[in-house]
Amino acid sequence: MTRLILIPLLCAFISMDAQERIIINDDQQFIAFLENSLENGVANSEITQMFYQRTWDYWRKHMIDYNQNPEKYSKVLSLYYQNQQKYKRNDSIKIDRFENQIESFRRFDNRNTLAKNPVLFIGSSSIVFWETAKSFPDLPIINRGFGGASLQEIIHYYDDIVKRHSPSILVVYCDIDIERGKSPNVAFSAFKELVNKVRKDFPLTQIFLLSMKPTLVDDFIQKDVSINKVATNRMLSKYCDDERNLHYIDITNMMIKSDGRVRSDIFLTDGMHLNQLGYGLWDPIIRSKIMSLTK
Repeated sequence: MTRLILIPLLCAFISMDAQERIIINDDQQFIAFLENSLENGVANSEITQMFYQRTWDYWRKHMIDYNQNPEKYSKVLSLYYQNQQKYKRNDSIKIDRFENQIESFRRFDNRNTLAKNPVLFIGSSSIVFWETAKSFPDLPIINRGFGGASLQEIIHYYDDIVKRHSPSILVVYCDIDIERGKSPNVAFSAFKELVNKVRKDFPLTQIFLLSMKPTLVDDFIQKDVSINKVATNRMLSKYCDDERNLHYIDITNMMIKSDGRVRSDIFLTDGMHLNQLGYGLWDPIIRSKIMSLTK
């Protein structure tokens, strides 16, 4: 019986492969694909992987138009979210999945004389891709962003990426928890846990918590990612208002145009990570805050 149920959905996938894996670029065709995926098949790991490969092809091609005209995609997005409930991915992580990257940091730190009292950048891929030494050549910069690190992974490797460097200023960016479906309350609690660890070891360290950035693909990652980023940012902002040596840095306003749409020219082709122009918007904000604290 299971094999019979799988046939319509598998045929849909096979027909796409027969067309040389052409990107789904017709809205009606994509709607038909989503309706067929929802009604047929069993959501095993293989079918789930194929589903996300096909849908990402579509969203990658349409993300700029969606950002400009989201109302055109209401039906498509509704069907997509329904399918996401059916084709759920395993979002669990192994806490040591980035051990190789951390070991590279350990070896580098053991071989080199590093800056004392540095401005230390930590976090997920937005920190990894940020060429911080070039952005702030006159400052004692250390960058210890790794992978697509979640806050719990950052906390897990705290001794390696934070404690051993005794930062004078710590810059933190992480949106992975929200993008993996965690609630704003869970993400906020993890930020507080990290801040408490830093304060215990370095009570004079100035801590910058950067706002979670909007991207062109937030709505395609999971439902409510955009909403939950905004909610978490509000919580972080309020938290920093009442705390000594803790600063909320809003790096999102200049990423949004006057009509409320996210700028599309500041991202790499994946619609998620910033290009040089995007980081060029962040640099003066961070520099200004650092200078205000080091005069």
